[in-house]
Amino acid sequence: MRIKALLFASAALLIAGCNVSVNNGAEAETENQAAPAEQQSQPQPSPSQQQMRDGARQQFQNLRFVVDISDKKLRLFNGDQPLREHDVAVGTTEWPTPTGSWKIHRVDINPEWVPPKDEEWAKDETKKAAGDPENPLGRARLVYRLPNTIHGTDETDSLGKRASHGSIRVSNPVVLQLSEMLLRAGGAWDGPQWFQQMTQNRTREFQIDLPNAIPIEVKD
Repeated sequence: MRIKALLFASAALLIAGCNVSVNNGAEAETENQAAPAEQQSQPQPSPSQQQMRDGARQQFQNLRFVVDISDKKLRLFNGDQPLREHDVAVGTTEWPTPTGSWKIHRVDINPEWVPPKDEEWAKDETKKAAGDPENPLGRARLVYRLPNTIHGTDETDSLGKRASHGSIRVSNPVVLQLSEMLLRAGGAWDGPQWFQQMTQNRTREFQIDLPNAIPIEVKD
């Protein structure tokens, strides 16, 4: 497996066996594509690392996401067993949230935001760095269909409403909880200290590819 890196935050974030990009703001990432990253070969995970990842994945082996636009809810299931439910903001009538089935294949912690090209609503917007209080992507972004994603927000009064430009908003505490579940279910979990280091390093973006993508259905 390979680790993509622009800048390593610390040795503890050299995650063998998972693809991680680290963006220190030197290169921008739009909502439509990831910034290019250098790649560096790393050894395969140790047996103890792999055992931890396998154990974490078993806890949410059949995790799936269902977003209901009509009642503006995100529901998580482990197979057919309901796990949790959260209020979300969805796209407005002018910029609706697309419906369909995809797979969440990447988790971005502290995502940087660059206004998407060719979008009239974004023409006067400027880039927001990771950790910027005005960054509309919040604490994390769950990537399934760029430019539409699930991402955090401080604008909690928008939850339960049609208020976004097509993406799905949840509160910042919730998006971090969902990130942890996805990293566990997706086979990319290297422990609570590893996760805490990324979430506390607010000025750098960490992109973690999921070896096992997680299904998401968005329906009317």
